[in-house]
Amino acid sequence: MTERYKTFPPGRDYFRVPMSSRRAALAGLCLYGACKPRVLWGQRTAWLAVRLFGPRALPGRASEWSPPIDATRWQALCETWRARLGAFDSMAAYHRRQASRPGLALLLLRNGTPVAFVKVRVEGGKESLHDEAAALDAVWRYRPRSFSVPEPLQCGTEGEWQWLATSALPIGLHHPPARPRLEAILPEIEAALAGLPRPDGTPDHWRPMHGDFAPWNLRRIGRATVVLIDWERAGWGPPEADRVLYQATWAALRGGGRPPEPCDALEAIRYWRKRAASWPETDTDHTFSLALQARLREMEVRA
Repeated sequence: MTERYKTFPPGRDYFRVPMSSRRAALAGLCLYGACKPRVLWGQRTAWLAVRLFGPRALPGRASEWSPPIDATRWQALCETWRARLGAFDSMAAYHRRQASRPGLALLLLRNGTPVAFVKVRVEGGKESLHDEAAALDAVWRYRPRSFSVPEPLQCGTEGEWQWLATSALPIGLHHPPARPRLEAILPEIEAALAGLPRPDGTPDHWRPMHGDFAPWNLRRIGRATVVLIDWERAGWGPPEADRVLYQATWAALRGGGRPPEPCDALEAIRYWRKRAASWPETDTDHTFSLALQARLREMEVRA
């Protein structure tokens, strides 16, 4: 497959937007989960420019892109996806650069229309895509009312690589809801994940959690539909763990302009402070990690 790409946001080489067609470029822009106000406006501007003038309207030079996977293994993966998911002729790509969370996410496209969303990881890492598939399948079968999830499609391995395919979100700008109904969403997450295996040593009072309940994973589709994605950290944590992370993350994204809500879940606050402090300084989002830790400290003082 010969394809040329532009990066988005400009200068950030981890998101690749295909240049093969107007529709493919719009689909690629959807892959970027913008949350910060300035970036949201930049994404809207880029979206409008592509709709009016085509993919060349995106700033920067177009270039080829090669996945961080051996060429033979990559070809085998693509053949497997075509056989099991359907034909595709292009893709948008997100190459995650965090040392703590490496991996690749792809939006497979046919004539600019999404075929499937695929995650790829090296097998044996801290977060297994097979575990994520089990969590996502549990939520899909539960059929929550306050949110929806992508449909799990296929999961497999190719050599040292594992992959998980789900249905793709429709083409459009998917933004975090301004006021998500946490009082409805969070209990349904717990109920849907109640059957997950409880690791040895898990405290008896811990509850099932999404584990990465942040604005970039909660997306509004249209006027009413809310979709919750990225279940690879689903598991068990202190009560209110998801709520605490969402409140602290939202405040960190807004630069502290919206203070975290009062919360007496001291155990959950300390749980996330410890987790955030362990993330490597070499991660590309280390600046955000520091802001998140600051918001969590504020919450701990107020708890």
